[in-house]
Formats: sequence, structure tokens, C-alpha cells
Amino acid sequence: MAKIAKIAQVAPASRAYAAGMPLTTDDRRRTRFWRPECSSVTHMLRVEHEDRLRTTYCEHFLVVAVYEGAFDGWYRGGVRTHVAGAIKLKEPGEVNRDVRVHAPFTLQGAGFSQETVAAAAAALGLRGPVHFKAPGFGAGERATRLAFEMHGALVRPGVPEIERTTRVIETLGEVLGAGSRSAAVRERARAPRAVRLARAFLHDALAEKITLDDVATHARLDKYHLVRAFRAEVGLPPYEYLTHVRVSKARELLQRGTLVAQAAQAVGFYDESQLHRHFRRIVGITPGAFSRSFARPARKRQHRPSGARAIAPH
Repeated sequence: MAKIAKIAQVAPASRAYAAGMPLTTDDRRRTRFWRPECSSVTHMLRVEHEDRLRTTYCEHFLVVAVYEGAFDGWYRGGVRTHVAGAIKLKEPGEVNRDVRVHAPFTLQGAGFSQETVAAAAAALGLRGPVHFKAPGFGAGERATRLAFEMHGALVRPGVPEIERTTRVIETLGEVLGAGSRSAAVRERARAPRAVRLARAFLHDALAEKITLDDVATHARLDKYHLVRAFRAEVGLPPYEYLTHVRVSKARELLQRGTLVAQAAQAVGFYDESQLHRHFRRIVGITPGAFSRSFARPARKRQHRPSGARAIAPH
């Protein structure tokens, strides 16, 4: 109870929920995606008034600002509490799983390509694999302040490109650093070789019909031990991890304008309805709605007055 009371102090609007009176309804929940007017950012997302447990998989580096509420999340074998005013950092290829919602939360994420983050790390003189310093930063820390200022600039209308890009660079420069090879990262490097081989195979063969025996063969470990080791390391069993990878790849295709049916086939789903079911469960909206979020506005056609004659080119 003391922990809940402390969290309620951080997010006053959530006190009634912590006391047992839910403030949220299905109508208040909202999830949306869009591409901001900033070349350094691949995409943005916003989740509002969420009180359900969610499991997500990332293909990009993601800087998430928590605006309301509080929740516990599993990441790299540990559980961390995220509260309003803090930031959460996600890296490519990682699973994030909510384990408890203390109060309905609202958060906003900005995604960055590996090339963008690698360029920022190179500018800092960092060598080797690129990682964030930590899974997140608390309220009041410099990295948190810079991240919230960046998020504000990315969504506020009329902000010039030079300011948005500058705030992106400042934020990445603060969350990356000499301490990026954290204890969690070093622990991941010692992960069982079989799990690393299994993950690589699932990524390479996601469009194919995959059996657990196939995965075990490529991982060079019997399937019984593999399933236990995989869940312990990744946080999900192999089949659910594969589903998240497929949905993530489908998001990339839809963002580039691929039709929903074509995306479903390209990532290994049986049909469009199977993609629709898993996409809505994992992402929070339908594949069609997600695709429309990134559709470019149609250009208006110019009409000649009726009876006007076209002028032939000379």
C-alpha cells in the first residue's frame, strides 16, 4: 500500500484508481501512430488512458515519455516501475512486457533507426555495439528533461526543423554514453548460445512455416530445454516471440504503403484475418487504421472547365 500511495503522489489524477475506483473506460483508451515532420524520427506513437497489460516488441530504438499513471514492466529479466514524469528506453530486438498497472497510463514514444543512433554514438566517440545507458531515467534527471522537451517539440505545430533535430541530438547524446555497456547488456551478451541462434533463425525464416523442431535443430538444443531457456531469457515462448516479430515487420511494410493482404503474406501469416487479429491485440489498432496513419494526403487534381481545349505541346 505504501508503494501505491507513493505512486499516487507522482500521478494525482490516478488516486481514485489506486483506491479501487477505475477512472478509465474503453471509450477513453486511444492508440495512434504517425510520422512527425522530422527526418531523424522514424515514427511516433501515443497510448492514452491504458489500463491493460501489454507486451511489445521493438525494431527501432524508442524513447518513451510517461505522462500519466504508473505501471511495472519486465525488460531483460528484471521488473522496473515506470511513473508519470519518467522516461522508458527500448532497444531493437527486445521484448517489453507489462506485469502490473498501478494507474491508467498515458505515454508517447519516438522511434529512431539504428543508423541514426549509430551516428549519434559515433559523434560521441563511442565504439562497438550501440546501447542506451539504462532502461530508463526518473523524473528530474537531465536525460528525462531533454526527452520531454524533445517530445514537446516533435508534436507542437510550427516548430522549425532545426529545433526538432537539435532536441533529438541533445536527447540521444544524453541517453547514450560511455556507460552504455550496462550490467544488463553484459548479462545479455552471456545469454545462452542456443537462444541467440533460435532468435536469429526466427528472424531469418519468419515468412516460412516454422515448427518448434525446426527452431530446436537450428539452436542445437532439444526443444524442452530450449523453450525454458528462451522464455527465461526473452520473456516470451518462441511462438509468441515469432508473432511479435511478424507484427513488427508488418508494421514496417504498412508504413511504406504495402497493402494489408500483401503484408500478411510477406511476414508469414496464414491470411489477412490472422494478421488483423494479432495486430489489433499487440498494437492496439487494426492494420488498416495503422496504414492510414502514414498515408500521404492525395494530391488534388486540376480540372479544366468543360469545353476547354487542351493545348498540344509544341
